[in-house]
Amino acid sequence: MKPLLAVPFLNAARVPASVDRLALLAVLVIALGVRFYSITVPVIWYDEAYSLLLARETPTRIWAMTALDVHPPLYYVLLHYWGIVWGDSPLAARAFSVLADVGTLLLCIKLMSLIATRRATWIAALLLALLPISVRYSQEVRMYALLGFLLMSATVALVCWARAPEQKRYAVVYVLLMTAAFYTHYFAGLCVLVHWLFWWQSRVTGNGTAIAADRWLIANSAVVFWYLPWVPSLLNQLADTTTLGWIKPVTLQGALSLVWQFTVMGDDSSKQSVSQLLPFALMLLCACIAVVGNSGERRFRVLLVGYFFVPVTALYLTALFLPSFVPRYLVFTAPALAMITGMALDVLFRRWPLWANAALVFFIVGQLCGLTEIYRQTDGLNGTDQRRKSGFSQLILQLNQVVRPKDEIIMSNPFWFPTFAYYSNTSINPKFEVHSSIDDFLRSTRRGAFSLINDPVASSYLDGVTFLDCRSQRIWWITDSDLSVDRPLFAKDRAPSLTLYGGDISAYLFTPESVPAPARGGTKSMLKLPLSPAAQNCPPAPFATSANRTRRSLPQ
Repeated sequence: MKPLLAVPFLNAARVPASVDRLALLAVLVIALGVRFYSITVPVIWYDEAYSLLLARETPTRIWAMTALDVHPPLYYVLLHYWGIVWGDSPLAARAFSVLADVGTLLLCIKLMSLIATRRATWIAALLLALLPISVRYSQEVRMYALLGFLLMSATVALVCWARAPEQKRYAVVYVLLMTAAFYTHYFAGLCVLVHWLFWWQSRVTGNGTAIAADRWLIANSAVVFWYLPWVPSLLNQLADTTTLGWIKPVTLQGALSLVWQFTVMGDDSSKQSVSQLLPFALMLLCACIAVVGNSGERRFRVLLVGYFFVPVTALYLTALFLPSFVPRYLVFTAPALAMITGMALDVLFRRWPLWANAALVFFIVGQLCGLTEIYRQTDGLNGTDQRRKSGFSQLILQLNQVVRPKDEIIMSNPFWFPTFAYYSNTSINPKFEVHSSIDDFLRSTRRGAFSLINDPVASSYLDGVTFLDCRSQRIWWITDSDLSVDRPLFAKDRAPSLTLYGGDISAYLFTPESVPAPARGGTKSMLKLPLSPAAQNCPPAPFATSANRTRRSLPQ
């Protein structure tokens, strides 16, 4: 770093290198503190459970199964080996994302030290340590923190390569990192746009050194070459656009509120308002100040500005035709917000230090508000509602204590499978009530979390069709509906022997003793005859049960 420039709190005094080391230590302590704080409070939700279950498979099987999913395999393979060493508890698994995100912080500090002043570097470092969106996804067992680390690593390698084009090692490192990024998430392609813009500007302006065209093309061709083994899987996934049905259509105001979602956050993120556009406007102002007000090579300042604005703009334009604008897919761009702000405040400190200090405090307070929303689990991001509801996980932990090896477990909602499989310590393969056709259910098990179901046919349950050994087997019925409203046929005229509660979800145990005894001939006092064993999904008369006895009509 430039030794003659001071950190913002020391004005322009000459500062020894030891101050930088102390500042780095303080930033790391803050970053680790806010990321590990309450890291185990949110429960493992659907997406995280899928990551952890898939990571339990072998690397070969992970490759094959992710080929049927929507994301590449590298994150799951690394999580597999991480789990071998540290286990897959919530703390251990989320710590992998924390370390990746803190690594991104260190890389940002390195990048700023190459292209900005010491003061701008440490302002950015402080804002990065407190950046709410980074904290949020560093506490989740998904690939977004790793993607941010790889892309920032590649960007640092690119800057080093641009400053010393004759050094081939930077080109090799860049190729390896970009290849790894593409094997982590497809949206690494958005960062490629930033890098190409930077290379093109370096060639056009002619200021300083530039990477030769032939070397740049060879490096990008090498990335494509190493990615070829995955291209067939990518093309198969692109051919199936039905997996995008859950993504809402993008709006201009929704895209412009992205900075608000990354910093201030809040449960009302779905209710867009004009106030949510203010952070974006401030960031545009900071970008203009950073580009125009600083000295030195402009291409590096444009690189920082483009690192956020180019991917956001490109994805917004794409989402107008194909639903794809999801804030978490753009988390890798968030560090640029802190770095742009750091460079802008550095300009203000040279001219209006009082206003600069006030602006810095304003930004920090805004980020602290965002952190508060995260710890309260009211940040309004995708999955937060499920992370906040601990009832189902508590229910499974209770079930682990009372379930027996030969029990049957039936769940009324198949989407509970990943979370159940993660928290359950039994060897029981549960059944899932099929609400649509059996063909639709089996089709859903071909990809995603349902592909981890061992035997989809044996795991399907059609009420009134699937046979259960009611007279010798204990059966657990897990549902979020009241038993008086939604009672399966096998539980007709039977009272549960035990009921476990977990929030809105309950588990009812039906034991063989609760099966109604057969009616005796000549008993005139019986007002209501119990259902036959076949009508209760019980043997021994398979031909006595038909699809027209199901509680829900099945599609033809």
